[in-house]
Amino acid sequence: MNQSIHRATEKWISVSAPGGMARQVFVDVFDATEHAWKRVGTFTDRAAAEKEMTALKIKGTLSRVIQQSFCPTGR
Repeated sequence: MNQSIHRATEKWISVSAPGGMARQVFVDVFDATEHAWKRVGTFTDRAAAEKEMTALKIKGTLSRVIQQSFCPTGR
């Protein structure tokens, strides 16, 4: 079974591959015409993702930050 590191300060999560996988932090925006969230950026650093989200919010765009704490294919 794969284990993931739950500390927000870690940049790597462990997977069944040598060295692990970089932590994934996504920025999504809400598309009102399709009533769906769309991915606009992928980051390994949460601070960079939050900076992008803030810039989008200043422009009036509804946005959010999603942080993966596991390997999506390892579930």
